[in-house]
Amino acid sequence: MEIYGGDIQRGWPSQVISTLRHLVFAYMQDGTYFKIGITNDPRTRARQYEYAQYEYDEPEYDTMLVIYETSSINNVRELEYDLIEDFRGFCDNSIGGGGGRVGVGPYYLYIVLAH
Repeated sequence: MEIYGGDIQRGWPSQVISTLRHLVFAYMQDGTYFKIGITNDPRTRARQYEYAQYEYDEPEYDTMLVIYETSSINNVRELEYDLIEDFRGFCDNSIGGGGGRVGVGPYYLYIVLAH
């Protein structure tokens, strides 16, 4: 899986949510399958997606875009929840976020894409 993090947003959720919505919307318009999530280790999380596609018949996510970084678990969880709610029915998330243990920060918000 390719991992990209060129234009990672930082700041309070209220300062970055609009930019993040535009980014997610662009991929939604592209017709790409996508999922929104959080992690403290993008490389390990990317490997978990690669494993899941074989074990659990998940979509073949091939790209991870790291779009936000923070030291606050609350901020990253707030953004994850808000984006999943905004794109419910379009993203592959089955719950509103918080599906797993995240560990120690920094924390990252990401989108995985299946082309």
